Amino acid sequence: MVELGILVGFGFDLEYGGQKEIASALRSRGYFVKEVDESWPRNEYVYFNGKYFFEKNGDLRNVFGNGGMIQKGEDFLLVSDAAIFYDNFSLEIRKEKIISSKEDYEKEKEIIVKKGEKEFGTRVHIVPSGQANGDIDMYTLLLPKNKILFFDNYFGRNSGKSYYNEIAEKEGFKFFELDGKESGTWYPLNSLVLPKGNQDLVVLDKNAKSLVKILGKKGIPFIAVDMPQKIFPAGKINCQTNVFNKEDLEMVEKYFT
Repeated sequence: MVELGILVGFGFDLEYGGQKEIASALRSRGYFVKEVDESWPRNEYVYFNGKYFFEKNGDLRNVFGNGGMIQKGEDFLLVSDAAIFYDNFSLEIRKEKIISSKEDYEKEKEIIVKKGEKEFGTRVHIVPSGQANGDIDMYTLLLPKNKILFFDNYFGRNSGKSYYNEIAEKEGFKFFELDGKESGTWYPLNSLVLPKGNQDLVVLDKNAKSLVKILGKKGIPFIAVDMPQKIFPAGKINCQTNVFNKEDLEMVEKYFT
């Protein structure tokens, strides 16, 4: 069985980004933590079913390696439609003589779905991002074991929640909506999800009051981190972390040095 290690970056600021708070909270629960000199480790690679998919792919950028644009189920993935503009797909789309427009959007999605299914060996759903950077983890949270998809109506207000709700129904997931404006902190759903037996464990900002309340009612375990900055327009705990197989520590360390 794979024993996971957790990378923790410094976020938007070395002092106030929350690196030491996240690392300390995880270590206190017995997790192996490696702090790295990197703001957002989540954007560097995706670890899925024992394989690493890196964002840096030669001279191209691989969207399947940018964890901010992907939410992982156990047997499916949500992928941001901003993948259309990524180097590896923009080239493929031009090769197919498709020009980005409303009429071509579905064709472009088909290209990404096919590539994603081949790359990951699982089903892929393309979802609207509505974000300048394309990151869907800023306003969604997928709990694969507990089969729940959370959506933030405030921070995801430009993203089209109906798409996410429809996918939740297709996959047999419960769909929960939060209002991030009332939550007590920015981007409350930008939280780390770890496996814990037959459940998920959520590592979240302790000020994410709405999420804490729902998880408590559902009996889903969580670790509340005392993040030093509640309101700041940048990534949070999911962006600042990533997971890896502890046996691959040397490889991961080399990648971040």
